[in-house]
Amino acid sequence: MDRFIIARDVTKMLPKMQVVIVVAYNLDNKGENAAVNDFCQNTASTTLSDLSTYPNAQSHPRIALYRDTLKTACNLSAKKFPQSNESLYKRLLKEKKALRPINPIVDFYNSVSIKHGVTAGAFDLGELQTRSNAPLELRLSTAADTFKALDAGTDEPATPVAPGELVYVQGTTVLTRHLAWRQAAEALVTEGTKNVILMSEVFNVDEATTVPTKLTRSVADELVHGLKDFFGVDARATILGEGLGAWTVEVENAFF
Repeated sequence: MDRFIIARDVTKMLPKMQVVIVVAYNLDNKGENAAVNDFCQNTASTTLSDLSTYPNAQSHPRIALYRDTLKTACNLSAKKFPQSNESLYKRLLKEKKALRPINPIVDFYNSVSIKHGVTAGAFDLGELQTRSNAPLELRLSTAADTFKALDAGTDEPATPVAPGELVYVQGTTVLTRHLAWRQAAEALVTEGTKNVILMSEVFNVDEATTVPTKLTRSVADELVHGLKDFFGVDARATILGEGLGAWTVEVENAFF
């Protein structure tokens, strides 16, 4: 896997979306990371204060924007398929504190998602590059695509995905369904992950122009600076989208 590609039919369907891609190598994702824990705590506290002014998570303007945009663009039901940022806000409102830690990278990008009200995620780059030469894509699913959910049993087979879903996919293996609704068992970021590709799908209120929006740039900077400050690794963000005229990014081999 040496490329990430957004299909043109997806960028045309979602012209206000700008996707931030960040690749990081040689991470230490094991054990506790005090700096990430502090970031999570501070982000949760600040965001809870903001969320308290709304009756529920879906009433927050950022969440409402994702719900309305996906409903209009691809008739996606937010009730059936809530995006990850909405799910995080709901958990935050329920627990009233920073969310239970998973591992430092996952906790980090979840807190970036919470702070900015955007969807964000990551895949284990080493696993992607080991398992296939096919690019990582954000596209509409086809009849050949299959998905094995994160909580599926070890012996449970992958199941077909209906054509036309917005998915992250490598070859015919779907890694997330309905953009950022549900994650697969493959390419999961774990404590043993050393190389990652992070992505954040930033939905903008206004038409996306030929330059990244202020929000998109803030998310990109947060990811890059956080990787440096919390994990000690240098990274660079690439921003893709219809208005930017950019749909693909080259990815270096994690085993150089």
